[in-house]
Amino acid sequence: MSVLFLLETFCLPLLSYCCEVLVYIKQQISQLNVCWNNAYRKAFKCNLWESVKELQLFCERMDLKHIFAFRKLSFCWKVPRLDNRLMKAVIHCTVGPLSSLI
Repeated sequence: MSVLFLLETFCLPLLSYCCEVLVYIKQQISQLNVCWNNAYRKAFKCNLWESVKELQLFCERMDLKHIFAFRKLSFCWKVPRLDNRLMKAVIHCTVGPLSSLI
């Protein structure tokens, strides 16, 4: 579990940097997910042909696709509630009045 902690502390932020606001194509998300799965394989000494889904579930973790979706949803939920005039102006210009988002 300490290796998993190190992966989540140092590798995951690099793989998921700005994923909330970037638009990835499916192929890019898939490639990043493969990288994250390979990190699990390396940490837990699994072979390349073995799936790590069960391992991630056992460790109560999500795959990278779901991490991206969760972070994007969390970002979209928090942005309208910010007390920042600049962010409110940007949101108003891009998606319309804040009352429609709340």
